[in-house]
Amino acid sequence: MTDPARPGIAFEAREVVDRYRHRPDYPPGVYARLRTLAPAHGSLLDLGCGTGKIARQLAHHFATVTAVDPSQAMLDRARSLPNGDAGNIVWIRGLAEDTPLGDADFDLIVAAQSIHWMDHARVFPRLRRRMRPPRVLAVVDGDTPFDPPWEADWRRFLAKWIPEISGMAFAPDDREAFFLRYRRFVAIDGDDHVLSAPIRQSVAAVIACQHSRDAFAPSKLGDRLPAFDAELADILRPHAVDGHLTYRIRTRLTWGRIRQEAID
Repeated sequence: MTDPARPGIAFEAREVVDRYRHRPDYPPGVYARLRTLAPAHGSLLDLGCGTGKIARQLAHHFATVTAVDPSQAMLDRARSLPNGDAGNIVWIRGLAEDTPLGDADFDLIVAAQSIHWMDHARVFPRLRRRMRPPRVLAVVDGDTPFDPPWEADWRRFLAKWIPEISGMAFAPDDREAFFLRYRRFVAIDGDDHVLSAPIRQSVAAVIACQHSRDAFAPSKLGDRLPAFDAELADILRPHAVDGHLTYRIRTRLTWGRIRQEAID
């Protein structure tokens, strides 16, 4: 299962999963919209489920939920969290491209901050065959501070650290294009944003959250991690009150149907 060259391999590390608790939850409106997007509530597939944000929230609204992730550490954490022991959730360790998904076809398939890790040419034909008409696919993305007062400093921070860690220039437009590659396989029916209520989080937690992300996983920073944290703390502290920051997240919800012509 473990391939050191596979994209997203950092999420199999316990040190990354342990920091997932610092990631903000999606706004409640995202879950409400997913419920209304589902043409029926028989079976949900949550791809790249991570710690089960989608699966655990929606388990009460679907007869069955299949939650798939390649990281055993993620699935272990998901089971330990509220509603992770729901009897109608089937947690499966595996890749979306080839892991067995059981016999049921799905009313709704959701990929939350995970679709960009997948081999689209392999996964989309497979998913289309497993979807009930009208074959609704939803993509959820966005759990980082939205337009916070430290945004300009944060971008300068990224422009320094992304090349240092990855050897590649920080190019926001290229990064956005990478995340949206999946859209050539999907006939988009809707694209919306949901803004959260204010979130209050300690400076230390906001920094720790960065190490739950692939780009800044501890294994990639190595002995540079203390310098990374100290520099980020210097950026964030002036905006803190009693050691805590207040910000919102804006989550993008995109939905549509997998194109037949894209998989023929």
